[in-house]
Amino acid sequence: MERIRSLLAQVAIVSKKNAEILDATGGRFNMFGICGVNHYENTHSAIVAELLNPDGSHGLKSKLLDCFIRTLGDDFTVRDFNCDKSQVRTEFSTEEGRIDILIEDNGGKAVIIENKIYADDQWEQLKRYDRYSAGRYGKGNYQILYLTLDGNEASGQSGGGIAYTTVSYRETIVSWLERCVSIAVRSPIVRETVIQYINHIKQLTNQDMDTKNRSEIIDILSKTENLKAARTIYRNYLSVFGRLADEHFNPGMEEFAKEKGLKYHYERSDELYIRFYVTNPLWQGKCWIGFTFESNRYHYGICNNVKNYRISDDNRAILRNLLTGMGVVSCKESDWWPFYAYLPSMTLDVWEQDVVRSDRFVNVCKEKIEQLLCAMSRIEL
Repeated sequence: MERIRSLLAQVAIVSKKNAEILDATGGRFNMFGICGVNHYENTHSAIVAELLNPDGSHGLKSKLLDCFIRTLGDDFTVRDFNCDKSQVRTEFSTEEGRIDILIEDNGGKAVIIENKIYADDQWEQLKRYDRYSAGRYGKGNYQILYLTLDGNEASGQSGGGIAYTTVSYRETIVSWLERCVSIAVRSPIVRETVIQYINHIKQLTNQDMDTKNRSEIIDILSKTENLKAARTIYRNYLSVFGRLADEHFNPGMEEFAKEKGLKYHYERSDELYIRFYVTNPLWQGKCWIGFTFESNRYHYGICNNVKNYRISDDNRAILRNLLTGMGVVSCKESDWWPFYAYLPSMTLDVWEQDVVRSDRFVNVCKEKIEQLLCAMSRIEL
């Protein structure tokens, strides 16, 4: 145990030094984070598409698009794609659904980008885009890129059996944007905006420590006498959040649920999946209000008990209109969730400032539950 305490102390010193550098240089200041674009796919798509667009306001013509394709390297499979004569569109509507980012050149070739920050795949989503693209461009003349924070694969029902390429914000987009900084060296506004977006992505993907400090921590952890202690910390790290929830979150939510005549449930089926939800005896087990945190996906909403009951389309429309009127943004639907919306990322700063040191996150959850309860009171199950 003494070895673990010593290791934590050494790492804490480096982490504190990194925080001091960020404070001294203004490294924490980021307009993308301030404007709350973290979990909105459409906003990220608009930013990425604008940079990729040869006609974009950045004024760098096709240089950034060409740089993106060169960043993909051998993973890019569309031969003789003409960056100079390309058109970029977002939310492009087809009979098979809306494509997040569509890039077409003047030779009938295309790149389709499906952008997933925290949302789940829609039913057979990539299969539908592949079917549309095969008919429009022909095999070999298009490529589907599946863009996520960490380069995750699509679900089997969405992309099983078709060719697509996984790309990540963590590596692919950051690497591309860092090259874009050099390209935009004579365009200071573009350059500084790209730098801020890089910093924003690194915060989303937990990479906001500079190379020197990261290397110093690796040096500490890799010492022979520290290896076992590092492994012990690693194995228990994610379990810490369950302890924090038990101490700083669950009691307040249990008390709130009791006041509202609800029952509070907290689940953690594994270290990457946490869910809490409230049930109402009047709903007879047909649905519940839930909050789910799963592998970088953070959302809340009204959840069906799909095996036994589904809220009708008419009631879905009522819920959507009521919640939109309450100012709830980014309302989405799926078979499981007749209504859901995204929550801010549960970063370490959120855990520290909004869960451990204050009741801010508890109060946010209470407010959202109140809104959903109000909406649910207007429909008949």
